[in-house]
Amino acid sequence: MKSFARFFYLLTENARMALHSLYAHKLRSILSVTGISIGIFSIVMVYTLIDSFEMKIKDSLSSYGKNVVYVEVFPWESDDKKTYPWWKYINRPDPTPAEMKALQKLMQPPLIQDIAFLMSYNVKRLVNPQNALTMTSISANGITYNYQYIQDFLFLHGRYFTTLETDNAQQVAIIGYNLSKQLYGNPEMALGKKIRMDNQNLTIVGVLQQEGESMFQNSMDDKLFIPYQLLDQMAGISSRSYEPKMVIKAGENISIDALASEVKGCMRTVRRLSPDAEDNFAVNKVTFFMDYLRDFFKQVNLFGLIIGGFSLVVGGFGVANIMFVSVKERTNLIGVQKALGAKGYHILQQFLTEAVVLCLLGGIVGLAFVMLVSQLGNYILQNTDEFNFNIIVTHENVFYGVVFSILTGIVSGLIPAWFASRLPPVEAIRSNS
Repeated sequence: MKSFARFFYLLTENARMALHSLYAHKLRSILSVTGISIGIFSIVMVYTLIDSFEMKIKDSLSSYGKNVVYVEVFPWESDDKKTYPWWKYINRPDPTPAEMKALQKLMQPPLIQDIAFLMSYNVKRLVNPQNALTMTSISANGITYNYQYIQDFLFLHGRYFTTLETDNAQQVAIIGYNLSKQLYGNPEMALGKKIRMDNQNLTIVGVLQQEGESMFQNSMDDKLFIPYQLLDQMAGISSRSYEPKMVIKAGENISIDALASEVKGCMRTVRRLSPDAEDNFAVNKVTFFMDYLRDFFKQVNLFGLIIGGFSLVVGGFGVANIMFVSVKERTNLIGVQKALGAKGYHILQQFLTEAVVLCLLGGIVGLAFVMLVSQLGNYILQNTDEFNFNIIVTHENVFYGVVFSILTGIVSGLIPAWFASRLPPVEAIRSNS
């Protein structure tokens, strides 16, 4: 306990002396702090932008569901085309609502929470009959009643479909916030109004809350939802253009990989595939994209560290140079300290602490600039960026900035401090420096 108290006392005393020395040479200290600040700012800012971009992508992907698998024709992860040519994908049968019901009988809770059917369709014309206001290229989704238990529907006005509406293909619709605002001016005015999707008249029973733009264009703000039976009955639309798929949500404590494996086995049973037959369906997981992004951003972070590291190295050389000058100026003092009984490691600790304090001050200034630039960037992006992108400075990146500052101080000050600790007392006292 006494040794720890002694160490702490020496550390605080060295820090006090370091601050006094830095204050005595203000211009030199400011230049050194500036070099470190630029390096820390570069590294932490790069990390912050990369992490913010990664969070935005993951947030966009989360709308697909982290614990959800999709059963459809085409895989998201490309197979070897030499062993499975593209024309075999084209010839695969589409998933059907009948298969969904059969799959639901084979897969019960707690393995799954729910299963739903989803079909997508690109609407050519969406019209407000009251004023003939028209929108084009709108994404419409035909969904089953259970889809509400897989995808969160947050309503600004109105409600979700009833089982009677979905099972009997009634002409009802739920629209996103942007659609309601653009077609009716006020989202509240859209509720209960008629809308014409191509040649189909619909009644709006629900208006969704604003969700914000997505990097993958999958925001619910610009989507239209109708009962899947209604979309299935619409004339002139081939089944494949629906992009039909089953959406299955894993039960509590069921891993996505375990769910995908079970779904694959059950789908083979539903389609009566022999053990040696190839799968004629794809089981897709959002985690495929997340795993890919995780590996991608690891490489980007490494690249950012290298780029920012160059700035930090330049700043480190500046600190090392300043520390050599400081040792030269205080050679007489070092000799006196050694003559009075100071050990070499005391001198080493003294100059090393000064280098660390100098770099730590530079790191704090660099982190302050990161915070300032992030706030300024967010202010600008809130008014100009359509993706609502936010720059987020995480605690982890602040910690990295502090660690990099301390390490830079240790590396930059180690050789000058070691040189100071090895000075012979007599020669140091006789020095005219």
